Amino acid sequence: MNEFQEYYYSHPYARELSTIVVSCHACKEGYEIVLKDTIFYPEGGGQPCDKGTIQDITVLDVQRKKDKIIHILKQPLPLGEKVHCVINWEYRYDLMQNHTGEHIFSGLVKKLYGYSNVGFHMGEYICADFRGDLTEEMIQDVEQQVNQAIWANLPVREIFCAPSETGKYEYRSKIEIAGITRIVSIEDYDMCACCGMHVNHTGEIGICKVINFEKSGNKTRVFLLSGRKAFAYLNHIQQENSKISKLLSAKPLELSSAVSNLGQRYLDLQKSYRQLSTEIMLKDAKHIPMHDSILYTAVLADYEAMRVFCNCCIKKGISTVMVLAKTEVGYAYVIMSKAVDLQSIRAAFNTRINAKGGGNSEMMQGSCTATPTEISNVFGTLTGVTMHIVS
Repeated sequence: MNEFQEYYYSHPYARELSTIVVSCHACKEGYEIVLKDTIFYPEGGGQPCDKGTIQDITVLDVQRKKDKIIHILKQPLPLGEKVHCVINWEYRYDLMQNHTGEHIFSGLVKKLYGYSNVGFHMGEYICADFRGDLTEEMIQDVEQQVNQAIWANLPVREIFCAPSETGKYEYRSKIEIAGITRIVSIEDYDMCACCGMHVNHTGEIGICKVINFEKSGNKTRVFLLSGRKAFAYLNHIQQENSKISKLLSAKPLELSSAVSNLGQRYLDLQKSYRQLSTEIMLKDAKHIPMHDSILYTAVLADYEAMRVFCNCCIKKGISTVMVLAKTEVGYAYVIMSKAVDLQSIRAAFNTRINAKGGGNSEMMQGSCTATPTEISNVFGTLTGVTMHIVS
């Protein structure tokens, strides 16, 4: 057996290694270095390559090309020279923890619900795609059982078998494997063909936490974190919750209730403010001097109140009424007219003031990023109507 004999497989916890440079060739990124042995895991099986240095030179990338492992460096190394390799152990161990955690999670999804893992990516989070509809309750159940497996501190074993031997095992695999198959086994939880790096015992994972999940068609994508990265994530959440707790004068475990109460208070206040704003607008409408066309600026961007104001002014005898109100990104507008066919100018008007909106021949409304002066000028250019500012 000459497969899976790399040093990082036989010594997965090695952080340093002295070895010999076998070849060095220039390439687009710098130099391709082949070593006699290596502790650098090359990208593959959904797992990124290791980070670190060779002879204090940063390793930019590690890839497998046929039967060789290529290390990409910016500087060359002399052929036959003995060099010292050091991997970024914290980064490697994060990958080992997260990869093993994903194995248990995917194995349980297959065991409990029959859904296969059809996609796997290790980045900011572990992304695992399953061919099936997983509900929130199902995912929570799997998460709980994954952590039970972690706390049981079960051994993570490797099984190497030739093609003629694979029939003896029931294991997960996404691809056909021609040569020796490496099966990673966690008793009662998972057996999976995998070339990645894993911890020796599940207890080393510490904790596995589902961060989020999303659905697309008949697939479910689950975002996971395990080990140190999960702890850092949960610690960050705890710090944020502590800040919110102080701001709301609420206990950390009662934040949802406090936020709900705050939201209701905001809605009540917004309702009162809208009523007050409407009363002010209607009062103003009664005392506005008569003009053919007016531009009025409202305090609150409330389309219903703005339309009520316009109707009141139209009934008073003003032929064209424009109401503007400030928003977070620009202005909301409502325009009513008995003298202008608004439908005929709406498309050009919205385009020129970068607006989104709709309406008919007598009324149109929307929101835009233009200034009041720009809105008024564009309307005047398209219609020939001069707006008289009344507020």
